[in-house]
Amino acid sequence: MTTDQSLDPSAAVMNTVSGEEFRPFDPRPADVSLSDVAHGLSHICRCSGQTREFYSVGLHSLYVSRDLRERGADERVQLYGLLHDAPEAYVSDLVSPVKRHLDCYRDLEDGILSAVWDAFALPEPTDAEWQRVHESDVRLRRYEMDTLLPEIVDGEVPDLGYDLHADGERDVAAAFEARAEELVAGTTASLP
Repeated sequence: MTTDQSLDPSAAVMNTVSGEEFRPFDPRPADVSLSDVAHGLSHICRCSGQTREFYSVGLHSLYVSRDLRERGADERVQLYGLLHDAPEAYVSDLVSPVKRHLDCYRDLEDGILSAVWDAFALPEPTDAEWQRVHESDVRLRRYEMDTLLPEIVDGEVPDLGYDLHADGERDVAAAFEARAEELVAGTTASLP
């Protein structure tokens, strides 16, 4: 009896822009690349593309990291904020109303995120650290939606002062990589 390898998730392999292979269902820290993460996130639009203009997950992640810095978080927590959506570089972004109903997708993301932490030689964030990242993520979502989809904003919009339009014009992948390098230099982490 032969098995169909295409049905075995651990056999699923994708190619990245750097020419490397990545196994989403069997992620290996050695296969995580900062340049692949930065490139992927800079090309994925937030909200499944349902925004008035293109706004990347990469730019969102830069802002989460920046918000954490401005709220007094140390560099390691800022790095967690920068990388919090890293799995989406490999498996794309799903909107929260869909994602919360797909346990298998959340498990997939969790596995990739663990590989990302290992690739950067970062310990798993503590609950308190991850809560700080989540708080900045929510603050940014409210701020972004006020600009990108103002008719659906719920709750108070924080005054963060970021120019989503101007910053979206820069090389987000290069800015993402530079921010990662800066944060790694201030921690015990390393660059993959």
